[in-house]
Amino acid sequence: MRKKFSLILSFGLLAFTIPASAQTQLNACDLLSQGTVNQADVNAAISMAIGMSTCTANIMGANVCNVVVTQRVVNAALGQGCVVGTHSVVVSWAASTAGTYPIAGYNVFRAPSTNPTAFVQINPAMVSPTALTFTDGAVSNSATYYYAVTAVDTQGNSSAKSTAQSAAIPNS
Repeated sequence: MRKKFSLILSFGLLAFTIPASAQTQLNACDLLSQGTVNQADVNAAISMAIGMSTCTANIMGANVCNVVVTQRVVNAALGQGCVVGTHSVVVSWAASTAGTYPIAGYNVFRAPSTNPTAFVQINPAMVSPTALTFTDGAVSNSATYYYAVTAVDTQGNSSAKSTAQSAAIPNS
């Protein structure tokens, strides 16, 4: 099950349900200064982004509150870390051909340029077999990342990783 995919730098908003137990260390996404990033911080980010409360975030710059900031708070609440910067990477690929069993979905992996074979799965849940894209909002300015995708069938069997593709993040 080989797949080809391309990388595009873009901005986007993904919707997730935040588990009550998701916690990270104190950081810029901890908008309410509770020592953890959780659903309350996501709600605060949304309120700030739509102008219902004063914007106090300092994630993309002092007092910048928008959908990108909200997405970064969501990602942090999901345990992906709070990214301070202005970029994301959209990983896209062609549908995999099913083998014996139908394709159930895809997993997306990322490795840093410092160790391009140290891939870590970055999608919190399997990507739908019809979605064929995943947005990585947890990237840092001036970094290079490598991405690979695997297909997973309905029996839980995973394909080999696709050929890695790189994405260089601008420094501003």
